Amino acid sequence: MFAHISTVFDCTPKQLWEEISRPSSLKFVSAPLLHFESLAEGELDNEWVVGKTYALRLSLFGFLPAGRHNITIANIDRKNNIIESKERGTLSPVWNHTIRFHALEGNKLHYTDEIEIRAGLLTPMIWAFAHLFYRHRQRRWKKLLRSLA
Repeated sequence: MFAHISTVFDCTPKQLWEEISRPSSLKFVSAPLLHFESLAEGELDNEWVVGKTYALRLSLFGFLPAGRHNITIANIDRKNNIIESKERGTLSPVWNHTIRFHALEGNKLHYTDEIEIRAGLLTPMIWAFAHLFYRHRQRRWKKLLRSLA
């Protein structure tokens, strides 16, 4: 199943790239719903690296264990404003995520999260959770970008 969630941000592509390139932003936009903890100390302190797999411990609300989650950065295309990751985790063997955005008039941009989810019988429930989670993430992105303005 695929989920597509879009919104409009009040920022330029350059401003979003400055934040989205840092794994630490993932922690901010996911909180408090999901918490990602790297299994390798300091691994989330720098920029995302294409081809690298990030092994993470996932928890709901910071205290309910939700298993492990691996993120492999497949593509970072700054020219076309696309980031693609191949992900898998305890609850979803396939969680592939594509971020796309493009500039609009007036320092705004159209942003979309596209997620491919394959989790067997759990797929419909995880798909529904993905819609909630990515709407939450997009609200948190707006908050983060406002704080930088």
